[in-house]
Amino acid sequence: MPDPHEADSSSGPVATCPYACGRATNPFDSPIPKGYFRKMSFGNYLELTDPKVMRALAHPVRMAILSHLHEAGPATATECAKVTEESPSACSYHLRRLAELGFVEQTPSEDGRERRWRLLISGYGIPKEAQDRPEILAAMRPLTRRWIEDAQRVVAEYMRKEPRFEPAWRKAATFQQTNPTVTPEELIRIGEQIQELFAPYQERQEHPEGAERVHVSFVAVPWPPKRRSGRRPKTGRSTHRGKR
Repeated sequence: MPDPHEADSSSGPVATCPYACGRATNPFDSPIPKGYFRKMSFGNYLELTDPKVMRALAHPVRMAILSHLHEAGPATATECAKVTEESPSACSYHLRRLAELGFVEQTPSEDGRERRWRLLISGYGIPKEAQDRPEILAAMRPLTRRWIEDAQRVVAEYMRKEPRFEPAWRKAATFQQTNPTVTPEELIRIGEQIQELFAPYQERQEHPEGAERVHVSFVAVPWPPKRRSGRRPKTGRSTHRGKR
């Protein structure tokens, strides 16, 4: 949900989150300039500035529940349990905790007995100005790692099931890597431009025939210090594949 969604919170939005667009900077322990962690760029956007809330949100079951509610709409604790592989009682607890945090709420049911929960937000993020605080960075890292883990899981699942997809989708699948030399400010702008590129597809209510939801993730971090010691290439060549 996951994400999140978009540059910094002062100007507008993973996820990732995991459940939609997501972007992250400063996911590791090396000191780098201000960054952002944001998911889902549109709709009711929530800024996170309380480390306690961030740590509570980083729980893998809660992030999985948010992702499911984003994908499937309102759901019961039992339905969430099937997705998270947790017990209904455990999911009920996590849903109540998410409700306390303002992420979900109960919806009325036809018989008045079934408890269904719906998502209240479309995205969440951490304001860049708040990321100067050590306690914010410490609480932010688990969120970022969860987002990265979820992205890796989705890609691995696709690779396992790739032969089942139609040729058109197998050719459309794209894996790209590039190593440009940029400033921190330029890297932030690159992230903004990527979000701007996807904005029209996120916002449209009607989809053309043949359209399917796809997973897109963007991760950009500085080279580790040991890698930086090597000779810098003159150009940052990129590689990509629609198919091997």
